[in-house]
Amino acid sequence: LMTAAISAVAIGLPRAKLADAVIGGAPINRMEGGIAPAVAASRRGGEAIDWGSTGARAVDYLREYIRHDTTNPPGNVMAAGRFLRRILEKNGIETRWFESDPGVTANLLARLPAAGEAVGGPILLLHHMDVVPADASRWKRDPFGGDLAGGAIWGRGAMDMKGLGIIHLMTLLTLKRQGISLDRDILFMAVADEEVGGARGARWMLDNHPDLLDVEIVFDEGGFGARDVLADDRLVFNVSVAEKKIVWLRLTAEGTAGHGSQPHDANPNDHLVAALGRVLSLPPVGEEPDVVRELRERLGPLAANKFTHAITHTTTSLTTLRSGVGEPPKINVIPSVATATLDNRLLPGLSAGEFVERVRRAVNDPSIRIEVVYESGGTPVTSWESPMFRTIETVVRRHHPEALVTPSPIPYGTDSNTFRLRGAAAYGFTPVVVDLEVVSSMHSDAEHIPAAAFRQGVRIFYEILRDFAARD
Repeated sequence: LMTAAISAVAIGLPRAKLADAVIGGAPINRMEGGIAPAVAASRRGGEAIDWGSTGARAVDYLREYIRHDTTNPPGNVMAAGRFLRRILEKNGIETRWFESDPGVTANLLARLPAAGEAVGGPILLLHHMDVVPADASRWKRDPFGGDLAGGAIWGRGAMDMKGLGIIHLMTLLTLKRQGISLDRDILFMAVADEEVGGARGARWMLDNHPDLLDVEIVFDEGGFGARDVLADDRLVFNVSVAEKKIVWLRLTAEGTAGHGSQPHDANPNDHLVAALGRVLSLPPVGEEPDVVRELRERLGPLAANKFTHAITHTTTSLTTLRSGVGEPPKINVIPSVATATLDNRLLPGLSAGEFVERVRRAVNDPSIRIEVVYESGGTPVTSWESPMFRTIETVVRRHHPEALVTPSPIPYGTDSNTFRLRGAAAYGFTPVVVDLEVVSSMHSDAEHIPAAAFRQGVRIFYEILRDFAARD
């Protein structure tokens, strides 16, 4: 290995080319700080895997992936998709390219076929290429620089969710390189548009190419490992098996305009503020679903933070308030209209109709109109009493014997729910140990993922797929 590394450097291969050069041959360990022995025997397959080299290569790929600006809007992921496609095809993996918005955005699908007749439905490794906008003036680093500093990889998408995309990619490459005999197809799909609803991404693929995505199991974003998120001072890996239903409401109060010096009882601001106070002070609603009870049973007391509150309660956030006359609004004018929007996230089992009726009763004001602006689909729950969930538990505890593994809901939406509604079992899982700061960095101006934990996550995820889907 040392000779191979020295030879590669001597002929002047740049870092990216060096990474590409070793996928099909002797792996070179380029861990931070130089070459170090990190070879581990594969439990199935051919030659031993140098996990140091594989992890370092994953870091290189993630840094390059982050450098492709895939901000949505506009959501142009063409260059990023082609970057992934080149790596896959260079390693002999079949790919297909689908432009949902020709010349603007596309979706990439790759496949490792089963060896012989499949004994189970395909497994889909799903991630989205698009990212939310980043205000560079608020970042200390270039949000699209892919910096490796302070033991972390920095940039928009590091956590959400280019990091997991590269973990999926490395799993496919390693399965291929090891010659693992699979008992079912493994699909890799990188999609557009998740950050704005998936109309040109996963939903477009399912609507236009459903025959290619008749899958049994989906892996997507959602859960992670942490010692300070779900429980205090205990390492917990949560695997998301359900999402909360989204119900967005707009409340519009109509009244009578007038001079600010002469208050009256038809001021829409007064009516709206009072109604919002009643809605926001409503007590918790609905019974805890089975997945929340299972979470509490496995973990006991949960850490007290906004994440644990969100996954165990139906929540309402007041997100916008609009009123006033003129721009900027005149202080001495009472407006005739005032509006507010509420982002409501419902635990599985609570219907939108029940929830909206509860809001109507709390508002109890005929001058206020309530509209459902958006309602997501149903919220099926994937069973955690399954061979795949048990495989996840086994592999995680192989690497982290002290860890607790639990199913959980997640408070935000992903593409997984679209597949659950079509009958697939979907698991949201990033096998990386992070902390509350890293989790909170998603969509922030300091998004990052710890490099060492990311490298270990590559190995954990590979072993999950290998242990579950290897024919022998």
